[in-house]
Amino acid sequence: MLNRSFLLTLTALLLCSCGEEASAPQTPPLPTNAPIEWQNGAVFSGENAYLHCDALCKLGARPSGSAAYAQQLQYLTENLQKSGWQITPRAFSLSNGVKMTNLHAVYGDSNAERAIIVTCHIDTKVGISPNFVGADDGASAAAAMLELARVLGKKPEQAAAVELIFFDGEESFAPRMTEQDGLYGSRYEVMRRAHALPRYQINLDMVGGRNKTIAVPLLDTSDEMLEEYDKAIEALKLSTSRWNVHPGSYMDDHIPFERAGVSTLNLICDFTKGNWWHTVKDDMSRICPKSLEETGRMVLQLLNQLSDKN
Repeated sequence: MLNRSFLLTLTALLLCSCGEEASAPQTPPLPTNAPIEWQNGAVFSGENAYLHCDALCKLGARPSGSAAYAQQLQYLTENLQKSGWQITPRAFSLSNGVKMTNLHAVYGDSNAERAIIVTCHIDTKVGISPNFVGADDGASAAAAMLELARVLGKKPEQAAAVELIFFDGEESFAPRMTEQDGLYGSRYEVMRRAHALPRYQINLDMVGGRNKTIAVPLLDTSDEMLEEYDKAIEALKLSTSRWNVHPGSYMDDHIPFERAGVSTLNLICDFTKGNWWHTVKDDMSRICPKSLEETGRMVLQLLNQLSDKN
């Protein structure tokens, strides 16, 4: 198993190599008339995830408590149920009066405890612009999880071992997230199930951008999950300049679970590159079916590996 000192050195080298690639040709924008069609096969389809992402963005901004957020819950519920998943919305209120809802999906016995959860957040940041749709920061991970649910639904035994959770309230109300402002849905969930926490969490955030670099936060990730991540990259023959580690920590929906003792893996893009994050530039022009497909393949590979450990 790779130790942390080695990984810190490796991370620095990888980040340098990513910087050297900055001048390489970039993936051209997807033409507006690109043939994106629904796929019914047994493998994860980046095109399907792209269509879900587009549908969510067409709802507009989806901040907590909004009508568009409620429409988003309905869209997610309908598509998860089509794939055979049982849905449970869990509502809670904040001290400021804002009502929030996490959405849970399980396959098979609804009372069984699952050792693995796959999570994302589905709220969009408030105070950006009426035109802000959060294509990557919010919609891309939810879209990938909908397609993941479709694929897992064709493998009932594997699906029954996983719980999917769509968190509300990841974003802060203030411009900057703090320990007290943000991660509301994930903090609520850890408190709610304090005595029945999962063994593993895979959290997705901003996973659909073209030319993305996934940078797993080293300081928030157990040695066990770092090893599984490394094995998955090797098994899928993914680029280590596009799938690597960040030497620090991120405030994201894995943090409450990590602090509660769950082995977490936060798959998040390096959002410090470019000037799109939390701006109206985070629209469908950022999203790439191939990028979504890579994310889906990674999660499925991790689920296979983690299932073998239970």
